[in-house]
Amino acid sequence: MENTTLNESQVQEVTSEILEHMMSPKNYGQMDNPTCVGMGIDRKTGEFALIYLLLDNENIIEDIKFGCNACQDTVIAGSLFSEMIKGMSLAYAKDAAKRLEAKLQDAPPKQKACSMMILKAFEASLLHKLSKDDGGVEDLCSLDLNDSCEGLRMEIDDETK
Repeated sequence: MENTTLNESQVQEVTSEILEHMMSPKNYGQMDNPTCVGMGIDRKTGEFALIYLLLDNENIIEDIKFGCNACQDTVIAGSLFSEMIKGMSLAYAKDAAKRLEAKLQDAPPKQKACSMMILKAFEASLLHKLSKDDGGVEDLCSLDLNDSCEGLRMEIDDETK
């Protein structure tokens, strides 16, 4: 069986990357003339995340921006995910979204719900692209979260209570 325990150096690496995305989010903001736009919404809290994609003729993500009215976990997830897929193909980005969603299954419930807003926004942007390809004229596509972060809190280890 593979050892999944992180050593101190790996923990600091992860922590510094998360802190970097928290303090200086990458690709945050609005985009003029995107190819497609998606929104992930938590209807219970009113929080939302937007993803703007600019695609070339080969479906390579030339640029990506995100914005949100949500918690810091959503900002971090948006920054991390957008950096993962910028410059990549849509096929790669779809696979990256699936891998990130699988990793989120082990996250605390609040982090998972808040981070899923970004993945829902990405999924909605893909639906928007399909609609536009079929002649649709809407400004964006939106999808609701399956699980709200309302009432959820970070799990705290018994030792820190």
